[in-house]
Amino acid sequence: MAILYLLHFEPPLRHARHYLGYTADSRRRLQQHLSGHGSPLVRAALAAGCTVTLVRTWPNGTRTLERKLKNRKHGPRLCPICNPRHA
Repeated sequence: MAILYLLHFEPPLRHARHYLGYTADSRRRLQQHLSGHGSPLVRAALAAGCTVTLVRTWPNGTRTLERKLKNRKHGPRLCPICNPRHA
């Protein structure tokens, strides 16, 4: 089962506070990110000393939904840390 997931960076990394991704194996993908072998953006956040936290998942996610959410650039609205009303 594929999922979409949202990572939150604290403190923000210059221009980015979130990373939205898609995977079939969330545990393995999160381990890749946290070990510095995932997305270059997450790797940069870790190198800058940011804490990276998995804050939200969408079970049965699709690449189409991933692209739709990324194009909207509404990471803060989707994040329960940045927007507690939608937790």
